[in-house]
Parts: sequence; C-alpha cells; structure tokens
Amino acid sequence: MVKIIEFIQDELWYGGAVDMGDKFPLCADDEYFLDTTINKTTNQLNPVFISNKGRYIWLERGGSFCVKNGVITVDAPEIEFKQAGTTLRDAATAASISHYPPTNTMPNKRAFERPQYCSWVVHLWSQNQERLLEYARSIVAAGYKPGLLIIDDTWQKDYGVWEFNATNFPNPKAMMKELKELGFTVSMWICPYVSPDSPKSAEYAPWIFDHIREGRIVTDGKRPRFVGWWEGYSAALDFTRPAAKQWINDNVKRLQVDYGVDGFKMDGGDPMYWDNEYGDGNLQSTLWIDSIDNDLKEARSCYKLAGKPIIQRLNDKRHLWKSIDGGLGLSSLLPCIMTQGLIGYWYGCADMVGGGVSSDFIDKSNLDDELIIRWCQASALLPMIQFSLDVWNRKQNGVAECCRKALDLRERLLPYILEKLETASHTGEPMVRYLEYEFPNCGLASVTDEFMLGEKYLVAPVLEKGKTGREVIFPSGRWRDIEDLTEYGEGSHFVSAPIDKLPVFERIK
Repeated sequence: MVKIIEFIQDELWYGGAVDMGDKFPLCADDEYFLDTTINKTTNQLNPVFISNKGRYIWLERGGSFCVKNGVITVDAPEIEFKQAGTTLRDAATAASISHYPPTNTMPNKRAFERPQYCSWVVHLWSQNQERLLEYARSIVAAGYKPGLLIIDDTWQKDYGVWEFNATNFPNPKAMMKELKELGFTVSMWICPYVSPDSPKSAEYAPWIFDHIREGRIVTDGKRPRFVGWWEGYSAALDFTRPAAKQWINDNVKRLQVDYGVDGFKMDGGDPMYWDNEYGDGNLQSTLWIDSIDNDLKEARSCYKLAGKPIIQRLNDKRHLWKSIDGGLGLSSLLPCIMTQGLIGYWYGCADMVGGGVSSDFIDKSNLDDELIIRWCQASALLPMIQFSLDVWNRKQNGVAECCRKALDLRERLLPYILEKLETASHTGEPMVRYLEYEFPNCGLASVTDEFMLGEKYLVAPVLEKGKTGREVIFPSGRWRDIEDLTEYGEGSHFVSAPIDKLPVFERIK
C-alpha cells in the first residue's frame, strides 16, 4: 500500500529512528528516508511519525517513510494515518495510547537515583577484578555516590559461556561482596550470541552442536546461521524458540543467585546483524530484549519496545563536539534523547560522559577536558547519567570539580526527575521534551539545543567549545535562573555560563 501525504502549512515531522534525532524536525523542503522493515540503525526504532500539527502515522507491520519534493510517501502493508489534535503533544499522546501505552511501571528507581558507572572505556578489552575494584574504590574515595556499576564485555569466558573468566576474575564472589559493601548495584554485560569455538563445558554452557540439537540458535535447517557483528562471527540465539529464552534465563538467574548480580546490559542483537534472511530481524531483536524479566535491564538497539519499563541507552557517541562523517558527537545528544522520549522510550540513558566509541579512548592523553565537562552538564538532568571515564580522578582543568557540581545539581532536582518519570509510566508524557511539545505553534520547533525538563524547568547546556555563555531562547512567561536568580522574559537572551555552570531556569509564571 502506498499513501501520499501533503504537508500542511508550517507542518513539521519527527520520529521513527532515535539515532536520526539530529535530523528532526523535518519540513517540506527536506529529504529523508527511513525503512522500518528492518532496523538498520544502532539505536531504538519505533514505526511512528509525529507531526506538530496533531497528525501521526503508525506502521503496524513496518514499511518506509520518505520526505521528498514537498510530500510524504509511505509504503507499507498497513498504514494508520490519523488527525489526533492540533499539536505535537496531541499526536504523541494519541499514538502512545493507541499503540504503545504506558504500563504503569518503570525501571528500578536505582537506575535514576544515583549515577551509573560503566567499566568499558576506562578498561576496554582489559577488564579484570583488580582494575574493577580499583575503579569502584576510587569513585567512593572521590566523594561520588556509588550507583549502578556495569561490568562490561570480556568479563566472561566467551560469548555464550556466561561465567567469569577465572584468569582475570580469580575470586568473583569476593569482588561482588566488596562492590555491594561499597554501596554499588551491579549489572553485567551480555549478548545473544554463541561463539562457534566456545569450549565445551557441561557446568556453564553447551558447545555449539548442543545448541543446535536443543533448538536454541538460528539455523538454515541444518547448519547454524553465523552473524557478523563488531566482535566477529557468532551463532545467534533464536528467540522465536522457547529453548533459547529458557537457556539465557537459566544463565542470568544463576548469575543473580551465585553472585548477587542485580541487572543486565543487553547489548548486540541489532536487527541489522540478524537481518531477514532466516526470519524477522526486528522480531528477534525485540524478543531478545523481552526475554529477560528484570527491572534493571538496559537495551540499546530494539524495535517496537516503546512504553515498556526498560532502560534505553543511546548508541556510542564519538568524543567530538559536533557530529562528523556519520560519527555522532555531543551536538547529537539532546536531539536524540528528545526523539527517544517523543516516540515512547521514556527511560533514556545518554551515552557515557565524554563519549563511548572505544577507538577514541585507546589513547586517553589527548582527551578534551572541556568537552568532558560540558558533556557531563548536558547529561546531568536527563533521566539517567552514565560515566565510564574516571572523571573523578581528572583533577586538571577542573574536570572532577565541575562534574561533581553537575551531579550536585542533579541531586537537587532529583525529586522532580523521579516525579516526572513516574508520571511518564502512567501518562506517556516524556520527562525530556522539545520546546515545541510544551509550547506548541510558538515558533520554537527549530530549538533543539535546549529542552524542557517536565513543564517546570528550561535547560540550556553549553555545547560549543570555548564558550562561556550562550543565547537562550525563552518561551512565553517568566523564567528564573536557579543559580543566580536572574529573571528573563520571552525571547532570546545571552546568559553567562562559565565552565562550571549548567544554565537551568525555573518557570515562575
């Protein structure tokens, strides 16, 4: 089915793919194409497109959405096109209620109450017990609050052998005991793959032929379907089969019982790796994330899981101020997190402060301290903030001090953050909002470097190198700087923002 939709006057469109957030909003003069038949992005996708004039498009079974020559062309087996009101909020709310309603539950509050700390960029492929404990101890010693500690890839014996590598983790029970005593909640990295040369181990994980016999992996009928992903080639678990779900749950439950693991970072499983050669890649990805029943699970790439109480992390960002050559930098952070919320992924986690692409952190001597500070500030009032780089140990250029100040601000506004996240779980209204969402049809749709925190606060981080202030666009009403109490009225005003300041303004009328 093909449907042609004309833009109406001053209409703008959003939605679909989170990691295309910096392309929104789309106007009639833009060119844009997204095929939702299989999610080929590295982040969340939801087949919904939302207009600031109260219209939305929902593609129940996927399809393509194209903007070109002033018209929208939708090609899909099933298309719902609806006028649900007159504003962006009207359309977003109506789409949510009809297709991905809130569940009245949210992820475990521990994910929001304290910072998250991921061991990835600080240790990369050299994760081990000694380094991990040193990392955790340094957090507490620096006066940062212990939160959710994520033990990343390479802790395990192999992909599909979900047991600690004894060479690098000689006493994991003692390690976990100390982490808990330090005050950390612990999450573990896992993926839906089985390495073809994994060692046979009756205690931990069957060899690949046992997976074939038990019907746990994707095959062509006889042979395993090997998936090419960023760590090479592996067999993929087939989550359309109950045996695969049972096996991965048996493994995570054992980790919970034996070591006290609290949650899981569910990586991989991108539909683009499964593709559609041996089934539905979007479905496999969705079933992978849905397979584990845990209120502290984190996803990165998924399809049609909007509305669910799942932590949804943005994809790895480059250690860059501005996005270049397809690499997303700090400039993409707010557009992507606002897109997340608009299309129903309300519990968004920004990428690690400073970025998360491994190649940028192999040599840490050339990292930009100013970028790290401004990244921390831009993340501080999002649903979650995640560190990996040990900013608390970077005393030069005020990194540790400025990041700590940003966390103090988060602590100050945490009751309101939790209130708005709880509200999202009942109403579907995102905590992080475009100005257009909160102040419809007021000419603010082009403002994507500021956001509304609920309906009460305007947040305008500095996102350019060398700047100690910025122009802030204020919507109608009166606004008070929560730090120096300066008041501003509607319009554009220059606001001073030295390196240790995140500009935040409270709506006072």
